[in-house]
Amino acid sequence: EPGKGTTFKVYFPRAEADIQSVKEDKSSEGSIKGTETILVVEDDDMLREMTVETLRKYGYEVVEARNGDEALRASNQHEGAIHLLLTDVVMPGMSGSALAERLRSERPDTRVLYMSGYTDNAVVHHGVLAEEVDFIQKPFSSEDLARKIRLILEDNKEESAGRQDPDKADR
Repeated sequence: EPGKGTTFKVYFPRAEADIQSVKEDKSSEGSIKGTETILVVEDDDMLREMTVETLRKYGYEVVEARNGDEALRASNQHEGAIHLLLTDVVMPGMSGSALAERLRSERPDTRVLYMSGYTDNAVVHHGVLAEEVDFIQKPFSSEDLARKIRLILEDNKEESAGRQDPDKADR
C-alpha cells in the first residue's frame, strides 16, 4: 500500500507425517577434493574470498586476483603449474575470455572454468563466450563448484593420458 509498505503472508500446509532429520551425505566429499592449483579471478571481494576459502577446504592450492591484469601478474610470479583458471566472465578492464586467452598463450595446459551471474544461454547468445566452454552460474554451492572443478580436471587427465609424446611415437 502506498505510504504503508508491503506485507507478505506465506501459508504452509500442516505436515501430517513425523518430521525426520536429514543427515548430510558426506560420502562423496572425498571424491571431489583435489591438490591442484587454481587461479581464482573475481572482482567482488566477498565472493572471491568465499570461493578461495571453499577451494582451500577441498584441498586445492589457490592463487587469487581481483582482475585480469592482477591475474597475469600472479601467474607470472607463481612458479608451479596452474591447473585451472576460475574466472568471472564480466569484469572491469579485461574480460574473463580475454584473460583466459592471454593466460593460455603462456600456460597452454591450464583449463578454464568461467563463472557468471548471467545464465550460460545469455552469455553465449550475447557473444561473450563460445558454447563449448566450461561454465558455472552464480550463485553456486561449495559442493557444486568443487564437483565441477573435479570433473574438468579429471577430464584433462584423461585427455593427457590419451596423448602420445610426439618424440616417442616413432620409436
